[in-house]
Amino acid sequence: MTTKETICAATKREVLTRPFSAITVTTIMQEAGLRRQTFYDHFRDKYDVLAYIYQTEVDNAAAYCRTYRYWPQTVARILQYFAANGAFYRQVLMLDVQNAPAEVIQTHFAAMFGDILHDMGQAEHLTLDDTDLTFTQNMLAAAMFSAVKAWLLATDPAPLADETAQLQQYLADQFAGLLQRLNPASPRSTLAGWL
Repeated sequence: MTTKETICAATKREVLTRPFSAITVTTIMQEAGLRRQTFYDHFRDKYDVLAYIYQTEVDNAAAYCRTYRYWPQTVARILQYFAANGAFYRQVLMLDVQNAPAEVIQTHFAAMFGDILHDMGQAEHLTLDDTDLTFTQNMLAAAMFSAVKAWLLATDPAPLADETAQLQQYLADQFAGLLQRLNPASPRSTLAGWL
């Protein structure tokens, strides 16, 4: 493990054992078995560690399929990632402070949907207005983040397969509506082949 990975692993263990407000750089580095000053060679603060954990882990889980053709697989892999790390994210998503990971996650979702929509425009030979593209990707990101957060924090969450199917259907409906508006003659406007 690299030093950065050791710090991340220690942070994840700390998040699972104590309230985040009680976690400090000192407690993280004690858990990691490293000098406190080493932390600042890699991260600005404890929130920066959370952002790095999400970005690196979710990219490993789902980065290669951020295209129009494979968006259902992207959604499935992201939900699988959150399910596998549910205890950690139940704690992290409760944070309501500046620099909270929620912003990082939603920004990642927006970038992902931007990639998917851009690829959709090329695949379907559509011209997507930049303003419309930005609005749509941000709305889809907000909806997906809200759904994932509600699912993870639910007292009795839906099974992973059910949550995945519901989110994929919602997104398929949104993409179909966009395709129908931009190109009513497109045979893919039903999106039946995706799900």
